[in-house]
Amino acid sequence: MAEIDSITIDEMYTSRHLEVADRAQYRSFEPRRSSMLYELVDDLDIGPGDLVLDIGGRDASHSLALASLFGCDAVSVDPVASNNEQARAAVAEHPLGSKVSIRSGMMEEIPAADGEFDFIFSRDMFFHVVDADRALAEARRVLKPGGHLLLYQTFATDRLEPLERAELYAGLVVAPERMSPDDFQKRASAAGLVIESTDVIGSEWREAWEEDGEGLTSRQLLYAARLIRKSEQLRAELGDADYRVELANALWGVYQMIGKLEPRIFLLRNPAVSDQDNP
Repeated sequence: MAEIDSITIDEMYTSRHLEVADRAQYRSFEPRRSSMLYELVDDLDIGPGDLVLDIGGRDASHSLALASLFGCDAVSVDPVASNNEQARAAVAEHPLGSKVSIRSGMMEEIPAADGEFDFIFSRDMFFHVVDADRALAEARRVLKPGGHLLLYQTFATDRLEPLERAELYAGLVVAPERMSPDDFQKRASAAGLVIESTDVIGSEWREAWEEDGEGLTSRQLLYAARLIRKSEQLRAELGDADYRVELANALWGVYQMIGKLEPRIFLLRNPAVSDQDNP
């Protein structure tokens, strides 16, 4: 570990430092909102007549949002039976539910025809993927030439300590190799996808949720504190597996806020035939 120079006691208690820190504590640095993800979809001119794949769609909430915002049709694909049950229930109750269909499957083996989709939407699910090369090859297979994959993914930073990594990954079924942005970019390029842009989100969305009064990460911090302080009691009440999931999920948000985890947005394109002929 690299040595870190210590500040002096005078530097710690300087009045100017305290005054500046006090002002900074209550100042917004204008974080972007999570709605920017849909703004990026809008920039791609997705609309009626387009078919969108929501990979790792969970309860189909993103599929329904895409259909509502852009008038497209969407297919939610998820490997978890309970997620698909919730998705079907949500679709049945939604006014635009007829525009969304549910398929059981995983990214490594997408249940779709070659070139079936105009656009692929992936929100914070890629860390579950075991075989990234196969998953990215499948994404390219089902995506029309010239189509885009918009992938929001949380990655680890050097601030995340080894024990924190081990507990977090075990609790949320994370494939450790998926937590490296460099590894992702290398594999995406090897799959033949063109990386058009990368945007580091970091803590911005979570700062915005706090500033907007949602307090999601504050609640997660409080929940994590209770889970840790009353670990024996809550582990007995929840069961070991659910306790570990709850604690890891709470810490996931806290770690994003303090820079141990770093969400990024990747916009990738499946090259058109003309692109491949003229590199």
